[in-house]
Amino acid sequence: MRFSRTLQLVFICLAVLSASVCADEVQYSVTGVDEPMLTNVRNHVSAYRVGSSAKLNSRLRRKLVADAKIAGNAAMRPYGYFHPQITAEFTPAGEGKWLLNVDVKAGIPVRVQKLHLELQGPGGKLDALKAWYTNFPLAEGRVLNQYAWDNSKQAAIKLLEDAGYLQAGFSRHVIRVDPSANTARLELVLDTGLQAVIGKVTFKQDVLNEGVLDRLKRFGPGAVYNARMLEKFRLDLWRSGYFEDIEVVERRDLGATPPRVDLEVDVSFRKKNTFQSTLGFGTDTLARFQFLWGRHLLSSRGDNFDIGFGWQQKDNEFSMLANYRLPRKTDTQQFWVASVGLKSENQEFQVSSSGDFQSRLDIARGTVTDGSLRLGKTRVRNLQGGFEQLFETVFVQYLNENHSFDFTANVEPEFFTPAELRPFDRLLKRSSDSLAIGVDWDWPEIRGTGFQTVGHHQRAWILTSNKAWGSVVDYSQVYLSSRWNVLAGTNWKFLFRAEAGYSSANTANLKIPVDDGELDIISTDLPYHYRFKAGGSRSVRGYAFELLDTNGMGSNNIFTASAEVEYHFRDAWSAAVFYDVGNAFKDWSKPGLKRGAGFGLRWYSLIGALRLDFAQGLDIDGEPWRIHLTIGTPLL
Repeated sequence: MRFSRTLQLVFICLAVLSASVCADEVQYSVTGVDEPMLTNVRNHVSAYRVGSSAKLNSRLRRKLVADAKIAGNAAMRPYGYFHPQITAEFTPAGEGKWLLNVDVKAGIPVRVQKLHLELQGPGGKLDALKAWYTNFPLAEGRVLNQYAWDNSKQAAIKLLEDAGYLQAGFSRHVIRVDPSANTARLELVLDTGLQAVIGKVTFKQDVLNEGVLDRLKRFGPGAVYNARMLEKFRLDLWRSGYFEDIEVVERRDLGATPPRVDLEVDVSFRKKNTFQSTLGFGTDTLARFQFLWGRHLLSSRGDNFDIGFGWQQKDNEFSMLANYRLPRKTDTQQFWVASVGLKSENQEFQVSSSGDFQSRLDIARGTVTDGSLRLGKTRVRNLQGGFEQLFETVFVQYLNENHSFDFTANVEPEFFTPAELRPFDRLLKRSSDSLAIGVDWDWPEIRGTGFQTVGHHQRAWILTSNKAWGSVVDYSQVYLSSRWNVLAGTNWKFLFRAEAGYSSANTANLKIPVDDGELDIISTDLPYHYRFKAGGSRSVRGYAFELLDTNGMGSNNIFTASAEVEYHFRDAWSAAVFYDVGNAFKDWSKPGLKRGAGFGLRWYSLIGALRLDFAQGLDIDGEPWRIHLTIGTPLL
């Protein structure tokens, strides 16, 4: 008896294994309709299966054919086809394989005979909802489409909720289909309800005082609620620079009149101390080093401090800049600012024969140092609906500057008369103090990293100094710059930049005869701190770093422009071609613009961008191609 039961179990197992191994495979083919109906019919038909271990005998094939017709009809109805003609048949597709061919003839569609679309409530005045109403996809005469109906309803609710109408819903949404007449009657009544308002706003923190938090909100209880306002609120919190992580939780009371939304803000603060150090190298500047330290939240008032140090091997340039910012009591979008700057660099004073920068004579070498103190008020202006920011600073700046130069071996002082030496004394041994007032605008909007970096950055300032309020010299300056990075598709990027600067300051021009012409000595009362230079990898390529200026000591005016096309061809690599033009000069009537053009490679690495350019100065006869290489960030 036991042997018999064991034998039965063995036969059962063998039967199961045999059925599993020999199970037939079914494939599906749908013809007669296009997307999206094609995919919908295929998904419906292929959902009917008889199991992975089944053999497709004639009975099962008949069942699958019948199921396919039912499924096909169900799949066509959402698109307005209630009477499709569907045929299905099996054909062998190899050993143990069958192909179920389903052919669909859509037939006559159901069309909208009557549409009743009604808006109720104050939200009906919204321009976005009016556009939805006007462009409703199921107008009279259109083919009935269930998906268009559902998607349109969801879109209406979404735009109303985004506008703060959290009670919005459909009091009537009916589709009546007459299959015999292939017509449909639609009724849709949308009630917007009342617009929600902001209730309580609670911050879970104990670091900042309540005044700072109140100013961060920029709205009070009873303010109109909408998704855009909430997004701007989150953005303002992030831009404040106080927080590392931000979570805004909405507590909705839809039963209130009007509906009320309380906000709970849970934040974690940035580390009080942040440090950053970077290294760089360029053919223009040689080695570079930069160190930044930031101290955040010095007190509950939200004030902060940062200081940066930079060194550049070229000209042994050293710079320091320290900033203190204190939010105003009336508005966190406004700051009192104080900045202290120190800078020192080695320079060469040069004169040229007949104004030719190619034949300059190095006559003196020394050091230019300056120290500055700037006090001002910065106002943050929200642009583009609050999602871009313009920083406007009104300031007063004190500047102390010292020139300490000595004649080089190229020049014997005895060669000049005392009268001829006076311009040199004025330039080479100089100390001046100036007090300037001005306005500075900074509008950065940069997004992305590496090749995908896009956006724009605009900068402008106006300043003036006058002896009437204690300055040693009179001068004024206007400066504008603009840079744009624009992606075209996935592999092309266009870069455009331009800058223009004008300075009003007393200048002196002395011409000294020499054997092969005359030395052209130009001096200006404009502080070296505000003078312009052009040439190099970040200016007019094809010319040496800061070659384009007056006497190697900077100029009163500048104009440069550049157009570049960059093509991304592999991973972090791209290639570029460019054309530059510009100069730093004394007189706008004779700018003497220089041109440069070339090509280059870009490598966007984890440690920063590497830029290698090969450029030709087009206004220097016989000048070889110049290589410009930059790695890392520029000096402060």
